[in-house]
Amino acid sequence: MTNKIKPRSSTKILTILLTMFCIALCISFAELFSSLITTSGLSAIKDGEVKQNNFTLYAISLYQTDTQTLAAENATLAKRQGGAGYIWQGDKFYVFASCYENEADAKKVQENLQTNGTTCSIIPLTFDALAISTTSTGQEKTTLMESVQCFKNLYKKLYDLSVSIDTELLTEIEAKVSLSDITSDFKRTKANFSALFNSQLTSDILELKLSLENIDVILDELAEYSSTEVPYTSVVKYAYFEILNEYKELTKSING
Repeated sequence: MTNKIKPRSSTKILTILLTMFCIALCISFAELFSSLITTSGLSAIKDGEVKQNNFTLYAISLYQTDTQTLAAENATLAKRQGGAGYIWQGDKFYVFASCYENEADAKKVQENLQTNGTTCSIIPLTFDALAISTTSTGQEKTTLMESVQCFKNLYKKLYDLSVSIDTELLTEIEAKVSLSDITSDFKRTKANFSALFNSQLTSDILELKLSLENIDVILDELAEYSSTEVPYTSVVKYAYFEILNEYKELTKSING
């Protein structure tokens, strides 16, 4: 007896073909929908924010008083000895010499100063977080983030610069070359910020814009400093305290 090959069911074949067609169609629609969302800008509707987290630094205080006049007299002496001589107003007027991210580093400096007969104390400085809501994406969001975070980043760069001067890794001339690079990076961020946000001046963006302009002045004055009365390391430290105070005032304005 000859075996006969049974033909495949035409219904079964049709079902398989329809299933494959439906899967392909679903994939095509998914890709198209995704493309439409991206190109139409719907993804930018989602709200977000750029943020600088809160942080704490540890300042070396050489003097503290309730009287600003007395603080000013001691600040002049601190500057001549290579300290910032920056008068920080808190519960008292503090004359700051320098500032550190790590409390252990601050304690080492305190011990060295005390060994040499200089009375000093460590004052923790806590800075609030700063967040600005935005619907920006891409380059706008990147520039806004760089602008919000530039205060702490500039502190770090100027701190490193002051250490390099104190440890004689850099001469004053070499330090000014390094400062030029730091300043150029900041000015690039500031220029991008101005170009992208001049037509989007919300109250928070305006406050940030004014702070960036103040920092620009601080860095320009630091670059132009040429007096021999106060060591260059002192004016570098003074500048980073100015920038930290600018951030403090900015958070106060925005956060309320």
